[in-house]
Order: sequence, then structure tokens, then C-alpha cells
Amino acid sequence: MLTRRHLRVKVMQQLYANTISYPFDLKVAQQQLQLSNTGFFELYLLLLNMFIELQACGLSLHKLAEKQYLKADSNQLNPKFFSNQAIAKLSNSKILESKTAKFKINYWKKHDEYVRLIWDQIAASDRYAAYLSGNETGFVADKTVLIDLFTDVIAPYERLHELIEEIKPSWVDDFPLVNTIVRNTLFHMHEDTDPEDLILTSIYKDEEDQTFAIDLLKSVAVHDDELTDQLKGRTPNWEQDRIAVLDMILLKLAIAEFLYFPSIPTKVTINEYLEIAKEYATPKSSTFINGILDVISKDLERNQSADK
Repeated sequence: MLTRRHLRVKVMQQLYANTISYPFDLKVAQQQLQLSNTGFFELYLLLLNMFIELQACGLSLHKLAEKQYLKADSNQLNPKFFSNQAIAKLSNSKILESKTAKFKINYWKKHDEYVRLIWDQIAASDRYAAYLSGNETGFVADKTVLIDLFTDVIAPYERLHELIEEIKPSWVDDFPLVNTIVRNTLFHMHEDTDPEDLILTSIYKDEEDQTFAIDLLKSVAVHDDELTDQLKGRTPNWEQDRIAVLDMILLKLAIAEFLYFPSIPTKVTINEYLEIAKEYATPKSSTFINGILDVISKDLERNQSADK
């Protein structure tokens, strides 16, 4: 599911996109943010369906190889993977099937050449060869090989990244977290698990998280002047129009949390935006942002104490 940090990143990206396409339209921004959040779930469905498509691709090549009487020791002729019980669990999930249909996740059919490319990567891997030649059988072995292949062969494969960016550029930022969730889905799969209990059905942890991103976006859009005022006199040696756009957005997001999200500890907010700055902004941004947020948070705390 989406973490708070990931939700913050999505709000940051939306604000940045709308800053470039000035003037800012809050209604449009909210719609785009919601689409971006939904896209996270769509990528999750895409990757789970990938295992089903890969098995089908391999099975098709296996049948073709049989007809052509290829060498008996060829990996293409080994049927072990085609009875993989973990993939069968995914195939039998009515929830996965219905969600896939609802969100129209038919990209593998449209881009079947990538299924073949990924399958070739798997078939050529040492891990797949070890699985075929090993004596381990049963559900645990089948599940373990899926996790290993996904982690070591599929997820790092550049052509998969290429496809993801081609389908939906925003998925590039979602990919690392979705990878973790896919692995967790496989890891928590057991032989007696009901296929309907396997699939993540919500991208949010709870209702509070579901509204968090939209509320944060609104707070910055509606209170932009107030947030800008909080920065006056607190950016030494920097005029506000010289602050990088992304740094300014991160500062305003953090200040908005200070002012309008009292349940979030100040230290948590600062740490979150410092980590985001390290990943998305310039090398010096995190130090710059940390210094300003530290001053503002202490001033706000003093003011709150004086009001009591």
C-alpha cells in the first residue's frame, strides 16, 4: 500500500507539474493526484498478472519445442514451471481477475513482445536452471522461485523498466515500492491460503491515509500566501524568487503539515521531507531545507507555548 512518504512525493510531483503549467487549477490537480494514486494500484495488478502471462508464454514455447523435437534436456522442454502452484493461486483469484478487468490492465496483451523478452531472461538465468534441476517440489519451492526470479531477474531487467515508462511515466517512481508489495504478496502466500485473500484490495492503509494526500494538496493550494509569509526573513542570503521551485514546494508542504496537521509530529515531518529532498532535489537542498524548517518549527513551538 502507499506509504505516507509516497503520498507526499505524489503531492510534490503534482504541485510541481501545476507550477510549470501555470495557472494552478486545484480541481484538475486533485483529479490528477487521484489518478496517480490509482496508477500505483494498476502497476501492482500489472506485475501480478505478469507471472500468469509468463507461464502462458513459457508453456506455449514448451509445446512448440516438443513438436520440433528439440533436445530433451532443453529448459523449454522441462514442464516443472508450468505447474507452479503459486502462479496457480494467482490464476485462480477472482479478485485479481475482477480488479484486472475493472482497471483494464490489458497491457501484456498489447505488448506481448515484452512477455517473451522477460521469459527469455528467466529461461537463461541460473536461478531458473537450478529450480528445474533441483529436487525441491511443492508449494514452498514454487513460491520461493517466483520471489527469487522476480527479485534477481525480472525487477532489475531494463526492458521491463522501458515498458513501464512507456505505458505510464508516473509508474517509474512507483516501481520500487510496488516491487516490495509484490514480493510481500508472494511471501505471505501459503498452500492453504484462499486465493481471494492474496491480493491487496486497497492502496491505502486506512481512511486517514486515503484523505491525507488530497488534504495536503488543498492546504498548500488554499493557504499559499500564508505559507509564503512563513518563509519571509527565514531564508538568509536567499531571495524567495531565487529558491529552486522544488525546494520551495517541499518547504511549503512541510510548513503546511506544521500548521494544519497537528497529529503529525514535527520531527517526523522534517525527516520525511529531508529524505524526499535527498532523492528528488539538488545535493544541497536537504541541508538548506533542514535549516529553514528547524527555525520555523521552533518559532511555531514558541508561539504555541506563549498562547497557552
